Amino acid sequence: MGTRKMSTIGAQQEGQRSLASKVQLALEALIWSGALPPGARLNEVALARQLGVSRGPVREAARAMERTGLVTVILNRGAFVRTLSIDEAMQIYELNSVLFGYAASRLAVACTGEQAMTMRSLLEQMDQAIAAGERDAFFANNNLFHERILAFSGNAAMERTYLDHTRKLLLLRRRSFDRAGSMTESNHEHHLLLDSILAGDAALARQRAEAHTRSGRARFLSAIAYAEEPAKPAAGPCVPRVQDAGCSRPSAII
Repeated sequence: MGTRKMSTIGAQQEGQRSLASKVQLALEALIWSGALPPGARLNEVALARQLGVSRGPVREAARAMERTGLVTVILNRGAFVRTLSIDEAMQIYELNSVLFGYAASRLAVACTGEQAMTMRSLLEQMDQAIAAGERDAFFANNNLFHERILAFSGNAAMERTYLDHTRKLLLLRRRSFDRAGSMTESNHEHHLLLDSILAGDAALARQRAEAHTRSGRARFLSAIAYAEEPAKPAAGPCVPRVQDAGCSRPSAII
């Protein structure tokens, strides 16, 4: 009887962990989409109602996201979507350039036919998204393309490090495609990178992967400059800061 009860408790705990993981993915998607912008407070009651769960899994998911750097918990105030300074973002881009380049060079000497088909399919889907003007679809497949290169490289520790840092750049990287032509430019770089991987040229693959990351950083900085131009009718709404009650342009609280 005792063993049966312990098994039941263990199953319940596993179910709770699984639910918290699903809630975490849902919250990350809200952050990725901009529904929860930098500085936004995670309202447990509202989010639990929106996701159809109790407050416990939301709280647990918030703690998990604090460990990955997506959320900041402030004593007696709650959890907030983390803000990221431009200096910190540039440091992450620099690190990601090295990791992405190394992953591409490893993949160039060990890419399988199935992996090649997966990456080609992602590039085709991005081409289609560009043609249709679907930025969300492009961004999702862009993320997958980068993640697949890390996964296919066969270095799990490097993949975890890259993904942990990339999560912090979710909204930042999304803004890199605000300006016209940026998606086309980015996917042209993807095609060149994949060509070098499939050609088995490790040195060229590394060079192009690092250059692609640097170009992504440049696109982001260009998006900031674009956002900070004098206000126009199409300018986006201001986003409230966590530390004050005023407003600032999104570029100021990345």
